[in-house]
Amino acid sequence: MKSQSFLVPEELLLRKLNRRDELAFQWLYDQYAHVLYGVILTSVGQPSIASRLVEDVFVKAWNDFDQFNPRKTRLLTWMLSRARAEISVSLAKTVPSSAKSTIDYEVIDNPITAEQRILLDAVYFRGQSITQLAEMSQQPERTLQARLRHVLQELKSLFSQ
Repeated sequence: MKSQSFLVPEELLLRKLNRRDELAFQWLYDQYAHVLYGVILTSVGQPSIASRLVEDVFVKAWNDFDQFNPRKTRLLTWMLSRARAEISVSLAKTVPSSAKSTIDYEVIDNPITAEQRILLDAVYFRGQSITQLAEMSQQPERTLQARLRHVLQELKSLFSQ
């Protein structure tokens, strides 16, 4: 792991990346590849797949860097959301279609509603923020936060039994 003194300040990194400086891309990789690799490896469980996905994330980030908005998010957060998207795509390809939908949720005594499942999926598995969900659903952020808090309390209660 690099010590903090060798890390390139994000402001400088962003300026150089905006100018498409290849050295900045190397700095970006040096600073964040190990973090992304750890997150991806935890999800996919196979080092070879994790390495390939890290490369895919960086190549796509380089190609799509004009989509990054530093006023909305930090660089690492943006890279992590891109990693989550690559993980989702990779896992969707590797899970056989017969295994994707073998659970009949109507039969299971499930204490959470379909709306609550959608909210949990969006926040915890697809990495969407409450702000993004509020914009998409035209609902107040506080309402969504309260619903999320409520379902988490229900699940905590259920699993503590």
